[in-house]
Amino acid sequence: MRPIEHLSRVEAIQALIGTFPPLEPRIFPVREAVGLVLGQDVSAQVNLPAVAVSAVDGYAVESSSTGLASPQRPVTLTPGRFQWVNTGSPLPEGCDSVVMVEDCSEDGGNLQVFRSCYPGQNTRFPGEDVMAGQPLASKGQELTAQSASLLIGAGVTKVLAIPRPRVLFIPTGDEIVSEDVYAKGSKPGDVPETNSILATRILGEAGFHVHVHPEIVRDNRSLLEEAIERGTQEYDAVLISGGSAKGRRDMAHAVLKGRIIFRWLLMRPGRPAMGASVNGKPVLVLPGFPSSSMVILFTLVVPFLSHLSGRAPATYFDVKGVCGYECPLLQPMSSPPGMEEWAKGRAVLLDREVRVYPLGGGSSSLWSLAESDGLILVPQDAVELPKGAPVRFYPWVRMELDRRCLIQGSDDPAFQLLALGTRRRGCEVVIRRVGSMGGVMALSRGEAHGATCHVLDPESGRYNVIVDRLDGEGDWTRVLLFRRQQGLMVAPGNPKGIHHISDLAREDVRIANRQHGSGTRILLDHLLVSNGLSPDQVRGYDSVCVSHGDVAMRVLNGFADAALGIRSAAMAMGLDFIPLVEEPYELVYPSRYRGHPAMEALVEMAEDPEWRSRVEAMGGYLWP
Repeated sequence: MRPIEHLSRVEAIQALIGTFPPLEPRIFPVREAVGLVLGQDVSAQVNLPAVAVSAVDGYAVESSSTGLASPQRPVTLTPGRFQWVNTGSPLPEGCDSVVMVEDCSEDGGNLQVFRSCYPGQNTRFPGEDVMAGQPLASKGQELTAQSASLLIGAGVTKVLAIPRPRVLFIPTGDEIVSEDVYAKGSKPGDVPETNSILATRILGEAGFHVHVHPEIVRDNRSLLEEAIERGTQEYDAVLISGGSAKGRRDMAHAVLKGRIIFRWLLMRPGRPAMGASVNGKPVLVLPGFPSSSMVILFTLVVPFLSHLSGRAPATYFDVKGVCGYECPLLQPMSSPPGMEEWAKGRAVLLDREVRVYPLGGGSSSLWSLAESDGLILVPQDAVELPKGAPVRFYPWVRMELDRRCLIQGSDDPAFQLLALGTRRRGCEVVIRRVGSMGGVMALSRGEAHGATCHVLDPESGRYNVIVDRLDGEGDWTRVLLFRRQQGLMVAPGNPKGIHHISDLAREDVRIANRQHGSGTRILLDHLLVSNGLSPDQVRGYDSVCVSHGDVAMRVLNGFADAALGIRSAAMAMGLDFIPLVEEPYELVYPSRYRGHPAMEALVEMAEDPEWRSRVEAMGGYLWP
């Protein structure tokens, strides 16, 4: 078999459908067939109701006995000429109608009837709901709980239906370890096995049960061959996690060679996905990175398993009834030409309009995966999408956008802690770490509810002068959250003897820097100039990180000898710290958002004693 390579996701699904027909239907008890697709037409076996029954609570009578009964001239029936019946009870012999309980009353064992009856009044006749032989459900129809109730009522106890496929998920990789092993202490390079959580949850919500292989299969050809061989004998479909790329330890391609249906999809993430046929059973190889695996599960595995179940191929979102809606991009977005892209995204409500933006982090990032609200679909023919361009957004979480605010700007762990505290008040603060300048500029363009900043103006020596310049109408509210210490972070014990900015120009010193537009980078540039230095004299100046934690990790792991950052980040990593400046850290937001629930919670939380106590323990913070 020669595989099809470099094909679209839709073409891959069609290739699988063309190779594997739906599963063979089998007999199920009606109760167990709910949710399955019927394999044949179904007709009623008996009348429903089977006999004449009462349609109300009341008294069964012979209609002629009620004569011309009325409230003014009630008819009295003696015992034996009436009988109490509940709704659905068969009519007693000799009775042809039912008097509603509201139209009569018992009196000393007799029944006073205040309204005359006609034959068949308040009764249901045999076959009135369903007649024997009447068609009830058709082949290819999904059996709902309501339909199952109808079938059982019509005497149907068993049906022919297409079973749900039995799915086996096999995690693979030498670097993959169980969560217990990882938590107790793993070796460098080990990765906890988490893709099975995604597979069982996503496929479970789509109606498919997944069995996870009891062991992580190592990068050994014979072990993987054995697992696939056994899996295809016991299950209807096998999912392999990892091993689909071109690395030396990626065994899936070698094991499945000659049986591969397709390989390399024109989409991202998820491009290395692969499909094969082993023992007449489908084997799908999912990329090992979590985001890639998740997108393939949503958009390829669920549609194919739907097909095996006798349904039309439908994505996870279609199965769950999630209609992707069109909304504008908050920022420009690029996508590779000829590739369908499913980007992790977040949504915000700005000026009564829902806007979305992509999250970074790559396919391996668990943080961005957990932070995302859903997926942004970029079509295969789109390359450059400007700000405001309409895109299709598929959410997978419930969002209360009117209680969420977006803060763009400076990175700070104390502010992150403050934002997290607003959740206790039923709100959410979403942070985009774009640097102080990036945050203020985003605010000026209407792309955020607020910004955090600590921008030094080299000419005046004052902080956040840029806010005054951009707030032309004086409509922005400014809140000084705290002051913090900035300085040089160096390895424990300061082995390079770094004590001053001028030491950064030494030949034996390499730094880690922050991104353009961050307040920390602007401060570093100012300190270099003030000491007669230029960026060209500093090794590592172009080594960019997006947070204080990132630069601290570079120093801790020996990738840098020093970095400008805040004291709390140095303390968190156990680094030495040489203080240089003390700077204000402000929250800025348009006054029109003063009544926003999340903004109110944020400002109120800034006075919370518990938050302040935790911030003080972090070190390097002073209150205004």
